[in-house]
Amino acid sequence: MLGDFFRKRLPYRVSAQSWVWVLIQFSCLAFLSFSAPLICLSIPSLMTEMAGILLAISGLFRLSWTSFSVFPEPRPDGRLETSGIYSLIRHPMYAGLLIIGTVLVFDFPGIFRFTALFILAGILILKIRKEEKWLAERYPEFGKWKTRTFRLIPFIW
Repeated sequence: MLGDFFRKRLPYRVSAQSWVWVLIQFSCLAFLSFSAPLICLSIPSLMTEMAGILLAISGLFRLSWTSFSVFPEPRPDGRLETSGIYSLIRHPMYAGLLIIGTVLVFDFPGIFRFTALFILAGILILKIRKEEKWLAERYPEFGKWKTRTFRLIPFIW
C-alpha cells in the first residue's frame, strides 16, 4: 500500500534497491539530527557545519526541480548539470551532507553516532557509483564532464 502511494507520485520508476538506500540514508540523517544538538558548539565546528550546509544548498539550487531526486536514477525529464558548483564536484549535496554529519559526530561523539555516519558514508558511496553508471548511460556528455571534475572531494576523489 505504501509502495503504491509513492509510485503514483513519482514521475518515473525507481528500483527497490534505491528505495532501501534512501530509507537507510534518511534514517541515518534522522538519527544524527535527533541524537544530539544540530548546532555545533565550537566556532571552527560551526563554521565547517555552515560550509557543509552552503555546499549542499548550492548543489540543490543549481539543479532544476525536474532534475532533483533523492534517488540515484536520473529523472526522465531531467538534465545533466555541469556548471556552477557542479563544475568542481559531481555530488555537492552528498559532500555537504557528509561534512555536516562528520562535524556533528565529532562535536557530539558517540559510538552509535559514528556508526550512523559510517553507514551514511557507505550508502552515499553506493548511490554515487550507481548514479554515475546511469548518468553515463543517459547523457553522452557525462564522460567528458567526469574527466574534468571530482566525485566528492576536490583533488582527492
